[in-house]
Amino acid sequence: MKNQRVAALDWALWFYWIMASTAGWVIGTLLFAAIPIVTAGAAIAALQWAVLHGRIHHAWRWGIFSAAGWIGGYILFLLFFSRMGVPLGPLMGLSLGIPQWLILKKEVQWAGWWIVMSLIGWTTGLTLLPGLLTSGALPGAWTGLTLILLFKYPTTPSHPSSH
Repeated sequence: MKNQRVAALDWALWFYWIMASTAGWVIGTLLFAAIPIVTAGAAIAALQWAVLHGRIHHAWRWGIFSAAGWIGGYILFLLFFSRMGVPLGPLMGLSLGIPQWLILKKEVQWAGWWIVMSLIGWTTGLTLLPGLLTSGALPGAWTGLTLILLFKYPTTPSHPSSH
């Protein structure tokens, strides 16, 4: 029988991801209280980019795509969905998950799960259990766990730093 090495999950990545999501939420909410969703989203995008730097190709795209998802999702919420009673969490989960999936689909197999877990994570953090710490930490925990599982199945065996 062939000896196969099973890669361990990157629990440090999970921790950093939760911290980036939580710190970004807190910083954005406290520093710019007038538009906390947008500023918190931009801060989260920047901190998550720092976590992904060296782990995926062209990690800078994460910050741009994520910030666009935050801004676009919040504008859609204000203009249309808030009047219809649609909660913010699921909408933000989709408006973030879809552009982030565009990046992850080139990096990992089964990247479509990212959209589902982003939806679950941001619904949990923004709609079900909102709070200064939980609004960042809960989505960070859900999506971070998803990320470490997805990273076990890259689309290509090469490492980003080799390009």
